[in-house]
Amino acid sequence: MESSQLRITENEALIESSFRRLIAAIEAEREKMRSTWTQIDEEQQVTGDDLARLKLDTEEWCRAERVKIENEWKRLDRLRERMSVLSPSSREVLQINCSGAIFQLPKRALCFIEGSFLNHMFSDAYIQSVPRDAQGRYFLDFNPECFGIIVDWLTKLEENPHASVPKVPEQQKLNMDMLAEALSLRQFVFGNCLRTNHGTSLKVRGNTAEATHMGWQIISAEHPLKMSGNSFFEIRILSNPDPNTDRIAVGLCGHVPTGAEVHTIRIKDAFVYNSNVGIVGDVVEANNCQERIKFVEGMTIGVRHDIQTRLTHFFVNRSSIGSCSLTPDALERMPVMYPVFGLHAVGQKIEADFSLSGPLASRKPDAEKVVEAMGGLEGHASD
Repeated sequence: MESSQLRITENEALIESSFRRLIAAIEAEREKMRSTWTQIDEEQQVTGDDLARLKLDTEEWCRAERVKIENEWKRLDRLRERMSVLSPSSREVLQINCSGAIFQLPKRALCFIEGSFLNHMFSDAYIQSVPRDAQGRYFLDFNPECFGIIVDWLTKLEENPHASVPKVPEQQKLNMDMLAEALSLRQFVFGNCLRTNHGTSLKVRGNTAEATHMGWQIISAEHPLKMSGNSFFEIRILSNPDPNTDRIAVGLCGHVPTGAEVHTIRIKDAFVYNSNVGIVGDVVEANNCQERIKFVEGMTIGVRHDIQTRLTHFFVNRSSIGSCSLTPDALERMPVMYPVFGLHAVGQKIEADFSLSGPLASRKPDAEKVVEAMGGLEGHASD
């Protein structure tokens, strides 16, 4: 009995000792947590102060940068005003000697061609650099006929802001292309398209032409090639019911075909690639183009004119098939060249694309179609 009582007393002492240690451990953890929370509060306060200071610094930097940007825009606006003629209320009339031809151009008319070099030339920033002749007139070494067309158009714009850009005579097309490019006159750089007034039986919608009758039907582009640099255009064959016998032609002509010319590919001052035949035209001096290529549906035929060498290159599915050169007298007679297209059989349909700068290397030619087309016919077909 006494031993049992003793064990109970010992157990109670052990329990009380363990309980006290547990209480002490809990208190230690509480103290540790209080210390941690205190540290967190202190760090939060420091971080909050740092963020507030950083926010103020950032706002101050943004205000300073905004002021810099606004000042820079103001400087650019002042510079733009100095470098451009922007005031339509100006009464000054520019007296201009253009290669011996005298013109009077109201300075305010230059507002219609803001962004062009002709506008910049007579701005406050550059007008002092324009040379003058013995009579004090501004002297410009431009083609006077082309410059006269520009002056007349600018003068008409004062009366009618919607006045259309005048048609440039064909003999001045090359000079105007070069002048428009030099002066950055985008109004005189025309996008091309199929001619709407063509005098043929072709059904023309936009840049798509479809043959509705048998026999040659020739249509040209609305504008000649740009003669101030290289030019490229192509057609896609949308339909050609019998590519083995029916013909499609594409090439260049020194004028817009009219009258009986729209029913033959034997046009004076013209040359074309005739499918299943080859290059046709009496103005060709040398020619190394692959012959007897048949134009199948889905194929593209491209034409690139090199203004420096005056060579014309032909492409099938944007893969070169050769080039040709013209006789010297033909080059003299053909200062401009119009893209021309010929369809020969009912159901043939093509789509022209004048927006390309050249045969894109990234577009791979369809090898099977090229091989099939270049196999051609066994014999040399007649045109």
